[in-house]
Amino acid sequence: MIKPKVSSKDRLQIWQPLLVRDFLLLYIGESVSLLGDQFYLVALPWLTIQLTHSPISLGTVLMAAAVPRAVLMLVGGVLSDRLSPRLIMLVSNALRAVLTALLTVLVALGMTQLWHLYLFALSFGVVDGFFIPAAKSIIPSLVTKELLAASNALSQGTTQLILLIGPALGGLLIATIGIQTAFAIDTASFIVTSVTLLLMKNSRKQSAVTTLDSSIKKPTLTTKIASLIAGIREGLNYVCHNPPLRAVLLVITMLNLVFIGPLQVGIASLAQSRFPGGVVALGTMNSAWGGGALLGTLMPGVLRRLPRLGVLMLGLASIQGFGMFLLGFIPNIVWASLTIAVLGYCSGFFTVMAITWVQKQTSPQMLGRVMSLGMLSSFGVAPFSFALAGLLADLNLTTLFCVAGGIMLSASVLLTANPSVRTID
Repeated sequence: MIKPKVSSKDRLQIWQPLLVRDFLLLYIGESVSLLGDQFYLVALPWLTIQLTHSPISLGTVLMAAAVPRAVLMLVGGVLSDRLSPRLIMLVSNALRAVLTALLTVLVALGMTQLWHLYLFALSFGVVDGFFIPAAKSIIPSLVTKELLAASNALSQGTTQLILLIGPALGGLLIATIGIQTAFAIDTASFIVTSVTLLLMKNSRKQSAVTTLDSSIKKPTLTTKIASLIAGIREGLNYVCHNPPLRAVLLVITMLNLVFIGPLQVGIASLAQSRFPGGVVALGTMNSAWGGGALLGTLMPGVLRRLPRLGVLMLGLASIQGFGMFLLGFIPNIVWASLTIAVLGYCSGFFTVMAITWVQKQTSPQMLGRVMSLGMLSSFGVAPFSFALAGLLADLNLTTLFCVAGGIMLSASVLLTANPSVRTID
């Protein structure tokens, strides 16, 4: 079934969510924080590579963040449904400001060791496990349902714009001033976004579960754990009894297993071993991803007709698989950046479509848990993806990209033959 083009009236609503005070504060704060993150996301892999000259070490540092992030994400989803997502985000940002400040001091003093990076990555992963579900579930509590698509498009479009300019700026900054400055900027960004969250009004209504729990006097630890487990089980049951939602999350999980690690580990390894420029090349490739993702984010509002979500998902995954395969053989930074831009385009296009689709498919009281499962389909496989990518890159960088791209292409072709996936609308 072909969907009609979004009307011109709907497209004009792209800026309308900014008239909602709390959404505007969220938008400003998270945009500043995301810009700071781009400096961190260039600095951490480059610092690891500089200390160790080992793709395996880079893969395991990234894995140290990915494991607790994946393990705690379901817990974070339950808490987002039962508490205020704003409160969870506020506490998470304050903790991340402290962590990045400590890392800035260590780097400035020249005392950084590999175990420090493992410790900080692990700590960030723990905090992210709570922050990510809250950040993904807060928007529907701030805007009306009519503004939901515009809010997601605006947020994702700004995200991709920052991904376009941030990494390149980070690479130049690290090359000219020093890596400690990148961590210091990220620290400052967490302080800014904490202030904007404090200025917001907590418009999130308590769920029935929270109301019931608050009536219990001094619940025991056993009661709290049982309630938490029950909340996670409710989220899993909700997804299991929604076949389209279940199918989308399973397909995303399978594809991300061979995409997340090879892309992040592979790009850093390309900058270190194949292309001149070092950290500037790394920032350039990351910015190419952001530029492509920005264009992809805008596509749902530009195209006259959109295919079914299942067809779109598998088609974009096939393009990404072919692009990953090509990265194994591309000899220069220009062609590599163009290829990475195409990968980002596919990711940005699908992300806007998928997030809005999931939010509309899900009842409000279950949104935090379902979004945490959605993030788990990406982040949950990241530890395995990083570990495998590090091992393959250490053996041969071309092998890494060829294996990842080949598996993605093969999986996409096989899934296309499955009508239950292909017909997801």
